[in-house]
Amino acid sequence: MSGEHLISDDETRQFAEGFLAASPWLGDAEWERIVIGPNADYLAGFDGAFPADAELAEGQRWSWRVSFSDPTGTKKTLYHEAVLKGLSHIVYGDHTGPEGFRYMRIQQWFTEPTEARRTIQLSASDHSSICQCALYGKIVFSTGEAEDLFGKKLDLFEDQRPGGDQAPDGLNA
Repeated sequence: MSGEHLISDDETRQFAEGFLAASPWLGDAEWERIVIGPNADYLAGFDGAFPADAELAEGQRWSWRVSFSDPTGTKKTLYHEAVLKGLSHIVYGDHTGPEGFRYMRIQQWFTEPTEARRTIQLSASDHSSICQCALYGKIVFSTGEAEDLFGKKLDLFEDQRPGGDQAPDGLNA
């Protein structure tokens, strides 16, 4: 089908859903069904919403958009094309060291044949990486998921957390 993306709207929506679910500090999520394609804006009403019975012209199709607030209160928006841009950054970008290692699962997922790829599930951390690259061009916060392959995640403030290890004797005065 002409104009169809290799990565479907359903797949990119799943990435956004996983990102929001793994990031409880993001608030006020509002999902919208939108029309994309040539002159799609003309189908929207005065309120910006698209009527459910809108007649789509050639090259237009239904898609999604989600708006939410980040921890600073700034309104952010994700949609199909933005998530594709984040995915492209991860797949085609020049990543080395820990960043490159973090993206290996996503890169392998991307290279799978379409039908096989749709049966493989990426983690919430992968969804978060894709969406953060779409929003910020890089990873700016952890999903809280244990991402360290070599044991527990490094916590420099562990001794100050309730129930955490205490400093050696003689240092707590």
